[in-house]
Amino acid sequence: MLAALTLSLQIQQSSFDLLDGVSIEIAAHNSANAPQIVRFARPAEYELEVLRGKTVIWTNAAPEPEATSYPVHKRKFIPGPSVIVVYIWNGVDSDGTTPGPGNYTIRARLLGIGETPEASATVHFGSLVPINALETLKTGDVVTIGGTLDATKGILTDAGGSVVLGRRILNAPVTPIAVRGYLLKRYDRTPIFIVQRWAPLS
Repeated sequence: MLAALTLSLQIQQSSFDLLDGVSIEIAAHNSANAPQIVRFARPAEYELEVLRGKTVIWTNAAPEPEATSYPVHKRKFIPGPSVIVVYIWNGVDSDGTTPGPGNYTIRARLLGIGETPEASATVHFGSLVPINALETLKTGDVVTIGGTLDATKGILTDAGGSVVLGRRILNAPVTPIAVRGYLLKRYDRTPIFIVQRWAPLS
């Protein structure tokens, strides 16, 4: 491994709502005075993982057949920092659910041949906003709520209240779901929650 080459991982903030997109910048840092050449055996040059404790709940790595082989390619890292990628993780586990509130580790690794510097950062996902608290928020505030969906009526219900959703959610499970969006008032002043994204709750 080239000791001069290290990796950094930058996140625009440390606390997020469930289903909020997380922007991640991965950069290589060459502390030497000369360029460093790294060889890669696969097209991918980096790997991202999200961990709950020691368990990986999401990764950007795609499975590859064991027999797959690729020509080795090289990348030159000049002295100083070189941004490898800015990646936006959509806040959803590999199984399609949204993780619960709590702390998670985001880990990045360079996939060069013999070059595997790593970097990590901790992010926090907050609790769902109670449905009965929606009307205390500012108009247009984007938040994440959760509950059980009545798909026929388009109503989401949690322990403290209910709200009509602004569009139908197709193929929703009978288990609780998380919904990200914002509250609006219709012409008759009744509230409606505009849906931007949704996912089953893990």
